[in-house]
Amino acid sequence: MLFKLLNDSFFIKKADYIILFFIAVLLTAITFAPTKIIGLLAGVCFLMLMAKISFAEGKKLTFNEFDGPIFFYITITGLSVIFSPLFMPSLKGYLKILTYFCVYLTFFNVLGHSRKRTYFVLAIIALGAFGESIFAIYQNFTGVEALATWQDRSGLNPEQLMTRVYGTLQPYNPNLLAGYLVACIPAAAGLFFFLALKGKTRLSALALVATLAIATAIVFTGSRGAYIALFAVITVIMLISGHIIWHDFSEKPWLKKLWLFILLAGAAGAIAIIILSPALQHRIASIIAFREDSSNAFRLNVYLSSLKMFLDNWLIGIGPGNETFRLMYGMYMKTGFDALGTYSVPLDIAVGSGVFALAAFLRLIFNVLTKGAGIILLKTDIEQKIIISACITGIIGLMAHGLFDTIFFRPQVHIIFWLFIAIISASFNKTHRVC
Repeated sequence: MLFKLLNDSFFIKKADYIILFFIAVLLTAITFAPTKIIGLLAGVCFLMLMAKISFAEGKKLTFNEFDGPIFFYITITGLSVIFSPLFMPSLKGYLKILTYFCVYLTFFNVLGHSRKRTYFVLAIIALGAFGESIFAIYQNFTGVEALATWQDRSGLNPEQLMTRVYGTLQPYNPNLLAGYLVACIPAAAGLFFFLALKGKTRLSALALVATLAIATAIVFTGSRGAYIALFAVITVIMLISGHIIWHDFSEKPWLKKLWLFILLAGAAGAIAIIILSPALQHRIASIIAFREDSSNAFRLNVYLSSLKMFLDNWLIGIGPGNETFRLMYGMYMKTGFDALGTYSVPLDIAVGSGVFALAAFLRLIFNVLTKGAGIILLKTDIEQKIIISACITGIIGLMAHGLFDTIFFRPQVHIIFWLFIAIISASFNKTHRVC
């Protein structure tokens, strides 16, 4: 009797929409809320999903082929906790990983089966990033005080110094803002193409403005890893859009001309901006300055020390989490080069949980990118191509940035990563529906 009452309750009948509302709150909160609040909201979303699964008749969690590498990664990381010399800090790091896994399950089971919900969530992400970008652009022109040594100022002329914006994301850091915006820009670009396809001119123009504002804010962060990621994102967007125009809209030659014009005009505009900005020139040139730049020298020292740590613990790692890393790093670090992490996502996973966890993570990325590329290359559903393209582009951008920074593990960035994984994964479920 109680089960029937719960099954007929308002919450169960409207559970997906209620959870969707809290997902929207979660994705909005990441732009300003502290980590604990973000984690609490993620937990609320997952608990409501579990309540729906427990009491709704005929409902259950769904999985597919993409979940194999994820479960293997979770299992191996759990073993690294058990064998870690620092059990409690590693357990704390592992609980964060489990939280992200719960976020993935929530996205997969609530969003993935509905295209309208997927576009709604992408719009929430794009709007949040747009607002953050406007504030970041405002910071650039009004000026903000650097809260840390975010730029090597030795031997620089005043015109070579860059105002590095950090927005409202907590903790305040230009690299964190850059990573968040890199994750979000494909969502804004995807909405632009979708709305243009639907003939909604004003909304598509707004989405285009949002995309350009986000790209501008990324430049103002001064994050060199994000510059590499932005280049990767723009390259992938142009390649995918070119493929779709040439294969799905071949009867519209004006689109090909527009694509070529945007490509040439965009390249010329980027070159002009770099030429006109000595600060940007110096920031980009410092990417290949190696040890001549103090930030590069610092990271190279951290990479070498972290590599030694991995080689000593290659099988199962030292245990996950930045607290575990910091406690172990002291035995490997060069004097004066303390660090919060390895500053490289693959290296961080390898150090924390060993070579098999890294292999599982890379296998997941490989599966997602290859299966997603198959949809783009072979399917005729343009709307689905746009969704998958946005997710693939976001993942590629995050991986490019993650090679040189570990802000990937911040909830503001990591939650969006798992959203993209869930959307692509759910696209291969037979239960996928249009509304």
